[in-house]
Amino acid sequence: MHDIKPLLVFSAVLEHGSMHAAAAALGMTPSAVSQHIARLETVHRIKLLNRSTRSLSPTDAGRALADHCRRLQQALDDTRAALGRLKTETAGTLTIALTSSLIDAAAFQTALTRLNSEYPDIRPVFRFADTLENLQTGDADIAIRGGDNALDDPNLVSRRLVTWRWQICAAPAYLERRAPIERPEQLHGQSWLNYLPVRTTLSKGAESRFLDIADSTPCNQLAAVRTLTLQGFGLSLQLDGEVRHLTAAGRLKTVLPDWTLPAVTLYLVTPYRVQSAKTEAAVRIFQESFAQEHGL
Repeated sequence: MHDIKPLLVFSAVLEHGSMHAAAAALGMTPSAVSQHIARLETVHRIKLLNRSTRSLSPTDAGRALADHCRRLQQALDDTRAALGRLKTETAGTLTIALTSSLIDAAAFQTALTRLNSEYPDIRPVFRFADTLENLQTGDADIAIRGGDNALDDPNLVSRRLVTWRWQICAAPAYLERRAPIERPEQLHGQSWLNYLPVRTTLSKGAESRFLDIADSTPCNQLAAVRTLTLQGFGLSLQLDGEVRHLTAAGRLKTVLPDWTLPAVTLYLVTPYRVQSAKTEAAVRIFQESFAQEHGL
């Protein structure tokens, strides 16, 4: 930047016709302007200006350099304008990192519908990953994440969206082939599908049961666990907010509905507190949509 400043000062001197006029335009003193020009001539060992008590004009070298300086100034002006647009224009690509299972949630779909309707110039790009993405090193603008490690990175800015509970789900076809499940102890004799090992606690009033399923079918994607559950291949843990439409339609049944499982809080996180206009718009819509969905 120290090398650029004298070039910009030189361009301003030629544009305004004098050291004093350039100083006023740049918010500098005439002495500082003169020092920048002198430094430019000294460092590069070339005379750029012919000076007299009444006039100032560029040398041949100065005229040749002037064109480059004007292009440099224009490039900086264009860059500042682009930065200004980033803060004011709700347009461009918006990369959203989220789990593969969240796409089914009604609140998420409401937010996406609003984003497309209210800001058609914003182009969402979805990056599905069931592990936590590093927002500081990646190119995601926002992420929706939950679980015990969702806020481990102190550099992220988090906004609470909603708290959902785990529940045990199965397809009607699976349950029809089995004896009724009426107690937590009967869960050990079932077929299970999982993304992570099934280790959780069930509570009912003063009763508490720890569930540790040793034999299950692992899947490396949350969405695949749900699909296989819907097809009747076994039981699985599902967040109630993600499958509410499926249980309401009867496509999934809640197993042991009188027993309560732990809850997970979802957060919308961004890598920085100051955001572009497109990111601020998306953050607001997601917060409002999740709040509306759950009556907050």
